[in-house]
Amino acid sequence: MDTDRRAVLNLAPWLEGLRVKGGQEVPTDPGLPPCPLCGAAALAGYIFERPGQIEHDCDCHYLEPERYQTALLKSWRRYTAPKLLAKDLEGYPRYRDYLEKPLDVHAGNRAAIEAARAYRGGLLYLWGPPGVGKTHLALRLAGRLVGEGRFVRFHSELDFLAEERLAAAGEGALPQYERLILDDGGKARISPFSAERLYALVERASAGGCDLILTSNLSPEAFAARLGEVGEAVLSRIKGSEVVEVKGQDRRDPGAAGAAPHSTGERRKDEDEH
Repeated sequence: MDTDRRAVLNLAPWLEGLRVKGGQEVPTDPGLPPCPLCGAAALAGYIFERPGQIEHDCDCHYLEPERYQTALLKSWRRYTAPKLLAKDLEGYPRYRDYLEKPLDVHAGNRAAIEAARAYRGGLLYLWGPPGVGKTHLALRLAGRLVGEGRFVRFHSELDFLAEERLAAAGEGALPQYERLILDDGGKARISPFSAERLYALVERASAGGCDLILTSNLSPEAFAARLGEVGEAVLSRIKGSEVVEVKGQDRRDPGAAGAAPHSTGERRKDEDEH
């Protein structure tokens, strides 16, 4: 019996809960989500790596099984999605702060912020010079999505292609994404394999197979031109999606003039919505 199966069938916490209900406190785990129907605490001893790997101090699972399971799946996604994104960002320590850090709103990025607020899926291409906040904006958008229980992965173009090469060599499973931030597009050296995999990703996103938020210093035309014979097809798919140019000063350059100041109310609105 595999480990996951044993975890699901581990009745010890449940039996212990029954034993101590006779006047004693039931052992619970405040770190796990409560019952999505009544709010009862989760019993201690579970790991919640799968939707079924949890038990609550209530009878909702038995009284309303279908409603409980539907709500529990949503609860599991909201619990798991932030953890998956945080794991991807372990290799990008500075980027972790972007999930919480408010954006500097100014005329150069206002259109991109509005596009992020309106984003509900598909392909979103954010491009502009280095340091204007493209990755910051993409991660603020990711923070909203994972809070809704939507799975968002984060890879630089270089890391995405490295993972694809490992899978092609039989050293790992072919990655599958519900939603991917592909950061810093345009930095990898292009081989026929790289061009094929980038085309496949853009094609899948444009066909509704996944959501893709792509950031790049390159215009759509320049990004596609480097992909050789599949470039024209990639450009067509990008232009058929949401394309937003992000303008502004290089925020990483301490000598650059800062962006135009914004009002406190404008910053607060952005912070609330992202």
